[in-house]
Amino acid sequence: MPRFADSRDDWVTGAQNLSRLKLRWQSLCSSLTCPERAAADVWQLIDRHYSEPHRHYHNLGHVAALLRHADAHRAHLSHVQVVELAIWFHDIIYESRSGGNEVASAALAAAAMRAMQVDPDIIPQVERCILATISHAVTDMEVPDLPLFLDFDLAILGAPAEHYRHYREAIRKEYAWVPEQDYLTGRAKVLRRFLERPALYFTPWMAERFEAPARDNIQSELLLLEPHSTSR
Repeated sequence: MPRFADSRDDWVTGAQNLSRLKLRWQSLCSSLTCPERAAADVWQLIDRHYSEPHRHYHNLGHVAALLRHADAHRAHLSHVQVVELAIWFHDIIYESRSGGNEVASAALAAAAMRAMQVDPDIIPQVERCILATISHAVTDMEVPDLPLFLDFDLAILGAPAEHYRHYREAIRKEYAWVPEQDYLTGRAKVLRRFLERPALYFTPWMAERFEAPARDNIQSELLLLEPHSTSR
């Protein structure tokens, strides 16, 4: 299984992009004055986890996509290092059969950051960002960049229709173990909960670009799901 999904929209592929990501990681660690050996060890951990064969969307391509969103909105970020660390670690543990991925990811992130001697004031902020992806709700006002980080994670919902199709197909592959009817019903429930929110995005910069197309994409997918789903 490649480390990256096929190159569509924000997804990337190939050894060259892996090298760029590694350099990006090294640059972040340098800005945090992490010991080189510890930073290299954690890079191996990141690469190994995000390269697991069951990952079709939640891989290094997803990380790269969020980093590009962070670059595009850098002027709006209060603490770039917190957001970048949250991006790198937020899906480091991912198993679609588990309901505890976010908690496990936050715990592993904290252990890795301590090993890299990251400023202790940063670690809990990164943990809060990761744990907030459980509900994708802003409940912690102590992390000023949390709303924008969550918006980055949901940007794929507002991708062009063809790219969204590849995304939903990748998600289905990650849940290949779920029987078809159960998946259709469960996926429809998840999407409907998103539509019930007053807004999908918390920040005006992301909402302006992604809110309308995201709702269109979700409605279109529901049209495919609802004829087979008993949940309304």
